[in-house]
Amino acid sequence: MLRKVFMLGERLAGREDARLRRGLLFAFAEALMVAAPYALVLFFVREALERRLSMHLTWWLTAGIALSVLLRLVFSGGAMSNIFIATHALMGQARIRAADHLRRLPMGFFTQRRSGELAGVLTTDVALVEDVWSHTLGIFTSSFVLPMLVGLGLCFLDWRLGLIILAALPVALIVLAATTPLFVRVFEAVLEAAADVNARVVEYVQGIAVLRAFGRHGEVYQRFVKAMERLRDALIRAEVLPSPLLAVFGFVVEVSFVAVAYAGSALALRGSIQPEALLVFLVVTVGVVRQVADLGVALLLLRASQRALGRVDRLLAERPLAESLAKAAPIRTFDVEVDAVSFAYEDEAVLDGVSVRFPARSLTALVGASGSGKSTLVHLVARLWDIPRPGAVRIGGVDIRDIPFEELHQHIAMVFQDVVLFSGTILENLRVGRPDASREEVERAAKAARAHDFITALPNGYDTVLGEGGGTLSGGERQRLSIARAILKDAPIVLLDEATASVDASAEAEIQRAIDELVKQKTVVVIAHRLRTVRRAHHIVVLDKGRVAESGKHEELLTKRGVYATLWQEQERAKGWRLAAPVGPRATS
Repeated sequence: MLRKVFMLGERLAGREDARLRRGLLFAFAEALMVAAPYALVLFFVREALERRLSMHLTWWLTAGIALSVLLRLVFSGGAMSNIFIATHALMGQARIRAADHLRRLPMGFFTQRRSGELAGVLTTDVALVEDVWSHTLGIFTSSFVLPMLVGLGLCFLDWRLGLIILAALPVALIVLAATTPLFVRVFEAVLEAAADVNARVVEYVQGIAVLRAFGRHGEVYQRFVKAMERLRDALIRAEVLPSPLLAVFGFVVEVSFVAVAYAGSALALRGSIQPEALLVFLVVTVGVVRQVADLGVALLLLRASQRALGRVDRLLAERPLAESLAKAAPIRTFDVEVDAVSFAYEDEAVLDGVSVRFPARSLTALVGASGSGKSTLVHLVARLWDIPRPGAVRIGGVDIRDIPFEELHQHIAMVFQDVVLFSGTILENLRVGRPDASREEVERAAKAARAHDFITALPNGYDTVLGEGGGTLSGGERQRLSIARAILKDAPIVLLDEATASVDASAEAEIQRAIDELVKQKTVVVIAHRLRTVRRAHHIVVLDKGRVAESGKHEELLTKRGVYATLWQEQERAKGWRLAAPVGPRATS
């Protein structure tokens, strides 16, 4: 089992670590040094009982025991340092590989899983492995090796009692093997309950403002409490249910001492063994029994780490977006062609054979009713989802499935409707797409995005630390930071997903001017909620129920009196809406 656990851990890390095996060798040497004093004590007792003990011999035996203790400390330090360093290095690399794998997965993976659950895999599960490996591997090795060494050594003194000690180990392990399936089941329940708690914590904290506004924080709080109670019950079951079988394991281990004492006494009474040898057997058996007891706990903890590693392994087994191994042709132009693309979320069809072209260095607007497939189409161009064949999206004639992820995303900047800001300074957030940008370049991008003025008005300017999600900023300010990020990246293709849909009129005007700076000399695709913001677009594509209903310039589409004209008329009528005057007698004071 130990070999399987090691192989799984190193496979998840993507490499081997010689320090781990070196640490186990040190642990083996430590077990030898633990066994050495038993042999010296045996010699000491025999010499004393046969009255051949001298002060000179006592000094030598004492020096031998002291040397074994000193070497044990040296080997123990080597085992601990190598195992600790290797464990944290391997699990740290496993975290990095898992995080890198996540960014290559289609967005459907994330919509089917809660963020807290994924966070639990990368934190709780891997932390458990780190704790178990660093504190248990050395104990497991010494607890397994020492009984074997001592048992074999005692066989030379008396093979009958030696075999009794050696037999205790496999019998105890058989009992432990019967305990393991139950322990694994209850521990799996602990991991699932912990993942649910992580998800509930994220849900509760992130939604606290909405919950309080709608007076439903009590209900969500109760769901969180119930998740905590399930975790508590799972932890109790993990401790209690295996206890009877663990007690049997401990009983079998203790019985080995009783068996040695009984058999040894019978042999001594018949004169088949010297009393001093029996005394040594009894003293040594006490130490062996303690080591075997430690071995049982270590084995269960290693099985727990194996289950936790299995959850990380299942995450890494998720199929990422396909990426061609062949080198793609160089991209010389940045026109975008969508060719017969269909797409569905599980069983819900969203796009049906969409074919459209976004010319280089032009502004193309995607419009349509909610649910018509606008955001999905833009996300497919950015390859946030995999594109079902036979459809294709091409940039400069090159299928984006043949372009390495790093290269593809260097060519694309995207401004989402829901801005994501990370914990850190404003400067760090702006440099997300271009970490090597100078401060002067960052400030130029912020000025172009109409963000410089409000940034410099903050207490620490560009060094102001934002909380999670940038919650201290307004929606318009967050959106302008997102646009500044895209300007700083200076990618040839810009995708705008309703960047002004959720801001007020004054903020919209600022953001619109920022967008005008962003789209100069670039291939721009913008999703428009307010049609008046895209009247000057070079090309407007109208989606309706997942299909291209019509396309053309603003004036052309109005004359067609189709879907676009209907949407335009509805929005123009909505501009004149006013709250109706109250009906009925006027209230008097």
